[in-house]
Amino acid sequence: MHVARLVAITEVKNVPPDIRPFVEFKAAVEERQLDDKELVAVLNIDSTTCYFPVFLKNPQTMAQLEKELEAQDARLTVDSKET
Repeated sequence: MHVARLVAITEVKNVPPDIRPFVEFKAAVEERQLDDKELVAVLNIDSTTCYFPVFLKNPQTMAQLEKELEAQDARLTVDSKET
């Protein structure tokens, strides 16, 4: 199982260009309109070049997030859970 580590919490407009496609894809999957001022947490799946965005406008529960990550064969680090 991979480890998901929090790398940033930022506004959508400040997401680096190499990570932006992950944010746009997740927004499309969730049928969400992106707002440049919306906060997003960005998780990196260790040992990969994949990023997992979590939109914070209507945050999901920790259990829901863990279930989503589990479907990606990943789990949150303890320090990421505490943040």
